[in-house]
Amino acid sequence: MGTGGRVSLRDIFDMLKHCAPGYERKDSDHKIRVTWQGQVFPSLPKGEHGKGDRAEIQRGIVKQMVKFFGIADCAKAHIESLR
Repeated sequence: MGTGGRVSLRDIFDMLKHCAPGYERKDSDHKIRVTWQGQVFPSLPKGEHGKGDRAEIQRGIVKQMVKFFGIADCAKAHIESLR
């Protein structure tokens, strides 16, 4: 399976709540910066499809973020498309 597909921001932040407790989210006009345990993932886009937390972003970017934070195993349990 390729890295195509999209994941909603709602699903991403529900997953972070469980897999990266205490994470911080800072929104700007076009991207979201996620900070957890002193690490900053600066380029989570707000999404091209949908509005608010229903917006969807590319699955590959989500995979990069969970790998960066070292929470891939937990993330796969919460977001089916990451498996």
